Amino acid sequence: MQTNSFQREISPVRVFKLFVWAVFLCGVMSGPAVIAQETAKDQPAPPPASANDDDIEKLRKLVRQLSAEVGRLRAEVAKLEKYQQIDYLRAQLMKEEQRSEALQRELSDMAAKETSLQKRLDEIEPQLRPDRIERSMAGVGSTRPEENRDAVRTQLANEKRRIQIQLDQFSQNRLRLQSSISTAEASRTVLRQRLSEAVRAAKLSGREVN
Repeated sequence: MQTNSFQREISPVRVFKLFVWAVFLCGVMSGPAVIAQETAKDQPAPPPASANDDDIEKLRKLVRQLSAEVGRLRAEVAKLEKYQQIDYLRAQLMKEEQRSEALQRELSDMAAKETSLQKRLDEIEPQLRPDRIERSMAGVGSTRPEENRDAVRTQLANEKRRIQIQLDQFSQNRLRLQSSISTAEASRTVLRQRLSEAVRAAKLSGREVN
C-alpha cells in the first residue's frame, strides 16, 4: 500500500509540472548572465594598458615640443623688439643730428647778417656828426640847406634805429638758438648712450652703432 501511495505521488502529471518549473527556473537564472554577455559584446574592448601608456607619452612629448616652440617664439619676439628699439633710437638720433645741424646753420647765417649790420651801424655813427653831414652836403646846391641836412640826419637816424632793432632781435634769437643747440647736443648724447646699451643688449656688433 505504501508503494501504491508513492506511485500516486509521482504520477506523470506531477513529473511534467516539476519539469516545467525546472525549465522556468533555469531560464530565469540564466537570463541575467545572457544579458550581461550581450552587453559586453556591444561595448568595445578596453585597450591594453601598454597602448594607454604610449598615448600618454606621445601627448607629453607633444606638450614638450609645443612648450619649446612657444619659448623659441618668445625669444624671437623679444629679439625683434630689441631690434625695433635700436631702429627707433637710430632714427631719433639721426633726427636730433639733423636738427642740431639745421640750428647750427641758422646760427651761422644769423651771425653773418649780424656782422654785416654791425658794420653798417659802425659806419652810420660818424656819418651822424654835424660836420660829416655838412661836408656831405657841400657839393650839393640847394636853397634850403638846413632842411636838406635835417633830411639826411633823419634818414641816417632811422636807418640806425632799424639796424639796432634787428641787432637786438638777432641777439635774442642767438640766445634761443644756442639754448636749442645745447638741448639737441644733450639729447644726442643720451640717445647715443641708449643706443649703445640697446646694441649690447641685443648682442650686436659695435660697428652697427656708427
